[in-house]
Amino acid sequence: MIILSRSFIFALIFPLMMTLSYGQAGSSAVPFLLISTSVEANGMGGIMTTANSTSQTSMMFNPAHLGISSQTEFFSTETFSRKTQWLPQFGLSDLWINNYSMMYGVRFSGENSPNISVGIGYSRVFLNLGKFIVTSELGPEPTATFDGYETSDNFCIGVGIDFGVTLAFGSTIKKITSQLSPIGTAQERPANSGKAWASDLGLIVKFPLFSLIKKEYEHRLHTLTPFFDITTAYALNNVGGRISYLDAAQSDPLPRTARLGWGAETGLHYRSEQIDVPLITLTIAREAENLLFQRDNNGSWNYDGLPLGNIDIYKNLIASKADGYISVRRGFSVNVFETATFRQGSFEGDGNLSYQTSGFSISTRGFSKIISSSLPADTGFNPIEFFFMHLEIRYSHSEYSGRSPLNGTSFDNLIFTFHH
Repeated sequence: MIILSRSFIFALIFPLMMTLSYGQAGSSAVPFLLISTSVEANGMGGIMTTANSTSQTSMMFNPAHLGISSQTEFFSTETFSRKTQWLPQFGLSDLWINNYSMMYGVRFSGENSPNISVGIGYSRVFLNLGKFIVTSELGPEPTATFDGYETSDNFCIGVGIDFGVTLAFGSTIKKITSQLSPIGTAQERPANSGKAWASDLGLIVKFPLFSLIKKEYEHRLHTLTPFFDITTAYALNNVGGRISYLDAAQSDPLPRTARLGWGAETGLHYRSEQIDVPLITLTIAREAENLLFQRDNNGSWNYDGLPLGNIDIYKNLIASKADGYISVRRGFSVNVFETATFRQGSFEGDGNLSYQTSGFSISTRGFSKIISSSLPADTGFNPIEFFFMHLEIRYSHSEYSGRSPLNGTSFDNLIFTFHH
């Protein structure tokens, strides 16, 4: 069997593109698992382990986010508003990625007990690799066509416990399918499908340093209080064995990755009898990641380096410097009245790969609170008040810039959330 088409050229340069995009990860199988599909996180350099729990896609890199988001949300769904053209510098129109995520959260709370919440979620990533035309040795006439793609179906659970300090942890099970077209004999099956299972583990600890000050003024109305939260997070992604196609002996490692990050969030919060809203929120975050496998010159490989790999807490996280195979992400955001958010970030990785990011979000949350607070008091159930108080619709956009194959990549999504 012979495979021709423009996508055949893509198949030949695909490993090169992955190496340019991910450095060392280009020598692993299914490197698409490292693509950040959170539009909001991509505005902050791709930081998903530590920040952006309001974007449900962040559970794909740290399932502990479900424990955080389920404290305030009982349902949320997120989808790309359009397909994202991947690696646009190569000009391949049939190379695109799409994403869908949803979650459901339940919260249990009592007067003298900590707030405990449980979130379950599902997400799906689809990377389209294009259409392949299959011919035979007898002539150039097409005998079949083949659509190449890679997918990851992710089933997540997260638990959050708020006892002053918020502790969250979670786990993900991934079903991975890599549908590639082989170049072989007519006896070989036309669809070269590799399948694997993997898992993620995540942990988040959030310290609300000004919580005592807020409690002191909780009994007062019309108060303007500051807040300052510190967050630390860890995630271990793509824990699994290997993936193979036609020959099980010729298997490749999954891109197992350790991620460690910290974030700081500060701002001003306004509380009255009618409304409770943060007026302004400033967030900075840093994240370091290390691919936990090594490939020798003879082609053999092994996993190593648990739990942090070679991440240096001072150099990579505090000084925020990339080093060797340690990649560093930096992010910053400003949110005004839960309505408008502006983001910037950067990525610096191995192989001299670096790029900058930017993005924004527009949300109905702040205006909905104003409308809800202005409605007449009603002792019974008011569906209009319920709608404005609990429903949020958010649009987000982000894009990459800089000298890399990712330059010009842009993401757009819509999020629908019902809050507790």
